[in-house]
Amino acid sequence: MKILVGRCRIRELRKARGWTQKDLSDRSSIGRTTLTQYETGKRKKMPLVIAVPIADALDVSPRDLFEWITEE
Repeated sequence: MKILVGRCRIRELRKARGWTQKDLSDRSSIGRTTLTQYETGKRKKMPLVIAVPIADALDVSPRDLFEWITEE
């Protein structure tokens, strides 16, 4: 079985809370430009130093920031 990383879910999680990118940026200390790049798919790989503060601000696990696709 192969597990692949799917799309980034930051926008979905942020909007579910009714937050703007500025709100998430303020809560996570991650720049709005960086958040935009992940939300739009311009950046793919997310280091833990970015994932953890975003996940903490959203009150989710870092693994919840992405879809996970299972292939057999």
